[in-house]
Amino acid sequence: MTTTSSDGNALDGLPSRDLATVWRARLASNGARPFLTFHDDTTGERVELSYATFGNWLAKTANLVQDDLLPEPGDRIAVSAPPHWLTAVWAVAPLLAGVVVDPWGEPKSAHTAVAYSDERALDAARDCPGERLALSLLPLGRPFDVVPDGFRDYAAEVRGFGDRFAAFEPPTPDTAALVVGGRTLTHRELVEAAALAASTFGDGASLGGADRVLVDARRDPFSGAELVDWLFAPLLAGAAVVLVRGAGAERLDRIAEMERATRRLVLG
Repeated sequence: MTTTSSDGNALDGLPSRDLATVWRARLASNGARPFLTFHDDTTGERVELSYATFGNWLAKTANLVQDDLLPEPGDRIAVSAPPHWLTAVWAVAPLLAGVVVDPWGEPKSAHTAVAYSDERALDAARDCPGERLALSLLPLGRPFDVVPDGFRDYAAEVRGFGDRFAAFEPPTPDTAALVVGGRTLTHRELVEAAALAASTFGDGASLGGADRVLVDARRDPFSGAELVDWLFAPLLAGAAVVLVRGAGAERLDRIAEMERATRRLVLG
């Protein structure tokens, strides 16, 4: 399967690769360009991450996963958090270390549970028999003032890890990657799904490297399939994501104009 983006940049061969290879290629070509801009209209927060800055967070988090959490290849991390720039980090970083990401998955059987500061999410995550990390989701990635009982504070922990990452066992196309609809996709299948989503995005036109996708996040839980649409498809196409929470229709229009959005996607 070969997909060509709307600006003429071919995605030749990417479906046969692993996500780590795809990410390195995108980082090498797009380093200084914006990748993810996050707006939280309930707090006024705006964070813009270039591909390089997002890559720095990925490396630190992947090092935390590999060196501190000590998972075996194929172990599963249940990530329970709303659409957010840190959720995006946790959707990608474990994959670089060969670990499976399970969005809003069952913590009881997970190697690690990562949950945001919502009591229901934290209560469920406490059933995880392994490590438990909490995401404050405070502006600028600040740590908790008071860490939830039974959890480690991701924002405080991650800062001590290096900003370069090398996997002990680099993922291959057949390495398990992302849980979608109760089924675990391999890296190859994830890249194929993202390529398909990028080629038929929204109105049917392909995503390209010049696109800026405004994502209207209207609810907290999201599926693995939605994650493919709002994160992995733009990543594969080399596009930018403008992720917005808590904004009404009029405000969304203003953000779309301000951020020069070219495409839109609604979650929920």
